[in-house]
Amino acid sequence: MATTSQHLLLSPAELAYLHSTLSLAPPLRPDGRTATQFRPLTAETGILPGTNGSARICFADGTEAVVGVKAEVEKTVSISISGEGNSSPSRRRKQERSKGTQSAAISATEDDGKAEDEEAETASLVERRGENDWLELTVEIPGYRDDDSGTVFLATMLSEALLADGELTKKLWINRRFHWKLYLDVSSIWVHSSLEHICARAY
Repeated sequence: MATTSQHLLLSPAELAYLHSTLSLAPPLRPDGRTATQFRPLTAETGILPGTNGSARICFADGTEAVVGVKAEVEKTVSISISGEGNSSPSRRRKQERSKGTQSAAISATEDDGKAEDEEAETASLVERRGENDWLELTVEIPGYRDDDSGTVFLATMLSEALLADGELTKKLWINRRFHWKLYLDVSSIWVHSSLEHICARAY
């Protein structure tokens, strides 16, 4: 079974040469590129018609990655934290009697309550925050299982990079009832280049 890592075997002399040349100012890279020169690549967008967004990137050595994005509107599940669902019948009856005795006061302050609700709703809009499970990312590498440790690690690493600052999930927020759910699928042909580098550029 193929492994997810490729080991480049170098002799001590080769390692010493690479270390010395890369330590120069400016560094001397083995392929002749300057310190700020990227590898030649080809990038395309909108290549998959059945998706809401897609990209394809190819390097000169044949390494290739394709990313497709699908977006769906989902209903946001609101979790109650008041604990009313776990209250006993006697406690609920006591709460109902208390509400009955306070009905006059509530009606008198109804306008103030509405104003406070509007302010609270406005504050919730300002402080809106998405959930990490609104993004689902999968990585597919030909010849490797979906549950392979390297594939799972790569998918987790890319997900963390997208969700680290929380800005992406904030943009998926529609309103209190609905949000966008993103499905990101990455398919890569791994040759010589770093797979993490390829997938990151395809995003």
